Amino acid sequence: MEYEIPCLHKCVHVTSNSNMSFDLYFYKRKGSQQTEEQLAEYLTNNLPHNISDHPRQWNYENPATGVYFLIDWNEPEDERERIEIFDNFQDFKYLNFSFSINFFRPRFFGLEIFPIIEKFINDLDLYVLDSQDETDPNNPRKFPVEYFQEQWIRHNDGMTLDQFKELNFEYLPVDKSNYLWWFQTHREELQNNLTEDIFVPGYFILKNKDDGKLYTACVWPQHIPIVLPPVDYLIVKKEYKKLFKKVEESGLISYEAIIEQFGDQFEDFKYKVPNLKVLRQANADKIEKQFNSLKLSKTVNEFGNGVALDGFVNVRP
Repeated sequence: MEYEIPCLHKCVHVTSNSNMSFDLYFYKRKGSQQTEEQLAEYLTNNLPHNISDHPRQWNYENPATGVYFLIDWNEPEDERERIEIFDNFQDFKYLNFSFSINFFRPRFFGLEIFPIIEKFINDLDLYVLDSQDETDPNNPRKFPVEYFQEQWIRHNDGMTLDQFKELNFEYLPVDKSNYLWWFQTHREELQNNLTEDIFVPGYFILKNKDDGKLYTACVWPQHIPIVLPPVDYLIVKKEYKKLFKKVEESGLISYEAIIEQFGDQFEDFKYKVPNLKVLRQANADKIEKQFNSLKLSKTVNEFGNGVALDGFVNVRP
């Protein structure tokens, strides 16, 4: 079952700009038999969530987490100044492939992206020119495991702090943000592996109109069996009969209130994503009257507006 809230997800495509994006350039050792066409074939066959049909561009976009990045197969450099920068090395040849990802993003962008990039580099024995590198930004080389991830997070945090007030960023604490990402990463797998008919909801981010803060939420429709992650609010949707009429009601209620009301009906659910609870069918049947008598607060539209999964940051001044 799916229950969507409009305007929660958006795709802001990365643009290659030295001030706004983190860029890497890929090389091989001179004498290596590696070809540009082999890199292109590898990406076409192995890069998940590629939504591009352009033969010289790979656009990763994960609909579950909102994470995206670009890899471009560029035309060879023909300007002297550009050749001096990118293809004037004694031992290395530029393969005309580059990677780019925006700054001003949640930290989980780095957690998802750079293991993919590292695998690409290792599988094809590539060298990297990292113009953001503090120690040697002018030469292609190999980098330690998780180096790019840590570097991007550090630069991303720094630039976010520098421009937080100017750009009016939305803020969500990193522990909530990373948990959301981990849950969304495994949500489909979890749903597919369940042997019972149990709903696994997706995360939403809502900005409250009153206090301006961000809150996490998920949907619980009609007291159905559910695997429940820890969120700030549940978006409860009721449908029941009253005086022979069908009543439909929707509104928010806090996670704490749900656990207080129905905690003895939920079981701890052991999974690679921690802190999950499950309501199975037998207990879902038991709570129907209590569920339909829940006092709900504001509707989603009254509470606030949806925020995209790339629409917030994890640091603030």
